[in-house]
Amino acid sequence: MKLESYECDKIRDVLKGLDPKSSSSAAQPLPIKQIYAPNAHRNALDIERPLVVGNRGTGKSVWSGALADKDTRFAIAKSYKMPLLSQTEVILGFHEGAGQVEGIAPSSRTLSALLKNGISPEYIWIAVLLKAVSVFTGTRQSKSISDLATWVEKNPEACEERLRKADQFFTKQNKKFLIVFDALDRLGSSWHEIRPLTNGILKLALEMQGYKNLRAKVFMRTDQYKDAIIFNFPDASKIRASTVQLSWHPTELYGLLFKLLMADNRSLTPIDRLHRALTQTAVSAYTDISTPEIQKPLFNSIAGEFMGSDHRRGRSYTWIIDHLADAFRETTPRSFLVTLQRAANGRVPPSNTVIDHHGIREGVQSASGIRVDQLSEDYPWISSALTDLEGLEVPCPPSIFVKRWIEHGTIKTILDITTQSQLPGPVELEGMSSRPESLLIDSLINIGVIEVRSEEKINMPDIFRVAAKMKRRGGVRPPSPNK
Repeated sequence: MKLESYECDKIRDVLKGLDPKSSSSAAQPLPIKQIYAPNAHRNALDIERPLVVGNRGTGKSVWSGALADKDTRFAIAKSYKMPLLSQTEVILGFHEGAGQVEGIAPSSRTLSALLKNGISPEYIWIAVLLKAVSVFTGTRQSKSISDLATWVEKNPEACEERLRKADQFFTKQNKKFLIVFDALDRLGSSWHEIRPLTNGILKLALEMQGYKNLRAKVFMRTDQYKDAIIFNFPDASKIRASTVQLSWHPTELYGLLFKLLMADNRSLTPIDRLHRALTQTAVSAYTDISTPEIQKPLFNSIAGEFMGSDHRRGRSYTWIIDHLADAFRETTPRSFLVTLQRAANGRVPPSNTVIDHHGIREGVQSASGIRVDQLSEDYPWISSALTDLEGLEVPCPPSIFVKRWIEHGTIKTILDITTQSQLPGPVELEGMSSRPESLLIDSLINIGVIEVRSEEKINMPDIFRVAAKMKRRGGVRPPSPNK
């Protein structure tokens, strides 16, 4: 199937105008029309699944924001055929920017002060829960989290009675209540504060399973999930057993692309023509093109089937995903859309496709830099760790990385950055041993930046390697300095 020249121009213009967001906030949800709901993400919205884990850019804050916003929640309840969501009242218990916008979520400064005053995280989060349910029950509560947490500690029976009554209230209303916790890495400025506060949230989520209509949902980063200390409490395995891993399958990424193309009348018409020729059925802005059997020929019409003159360079449909994937074999929506947007804006447009393999390679180069910048929002130390590896070739023994970091004093730089940013450094460096550079490798493995190829060698996927200006035989080249 081939596109006409004018059709290529229309689709190219739409791709050029894509504006993939760098991040989302639970307190500022994406517009409904920008939300794509893959089937695999359905469990992340199930109020009976308390823990959702994902790396940066996989959609944790998108879904926490979607749950917290009533209009969006009703829309996704319809899209996913989850009517219970439209019968659920939701409050944010913590999120990025807490304390700066209206709501009951305490700020990280408040939480730090409470910890310094000796108030247990367990009582802090029960106090937050009491304030949250009172928004709907009308029960009078102290305005101060500190006073309420102190009351909770001194009056356990009265506290339990208030929560039982809240549970009964929602039962009579034929509703559920959900408290959502997002951006747990912003709970404090150090792991010394973050760990006990996270531990307290998880305990609360587990305890709330004992009520009929009160539930908690916790969105957590991958590296935090791998930190055994925060799960050090009785029955923590019950939380882990129901964990939802948030990731994007290649068919979901292409489904997102076609949703965006069909949402614009300029590209909807040519996509509809191709789809009719392929399946004898029409499409609309609400159609979900989710099977590879349909996605592949449609995308081949847009980008060409091969990353060169034939199959030896790879097939476009799979090549893009492979070269944007991290060490967990996961590709984020932003990296994918950035690649296509930059490919559409690159060099001389091809004559018989919307984009070509030259533009796609340039798009991957751009996406690499943007992905590292995106990770830097959560891990401000990561740029220094990668910059100091410039010029090295992978795969290589871990000792090569360690040697370079020692030469550049990378660990000291990371500790300085952590202090200045007031954001936590690598959790693996807490209580550092005599081999901090080796622990830094563990940290990068835990967030998908490094993969272990064998006992002797490690590798860095292209999505990070290109931005770090590292080498790999046959890999995408880092961009030239003049680009």
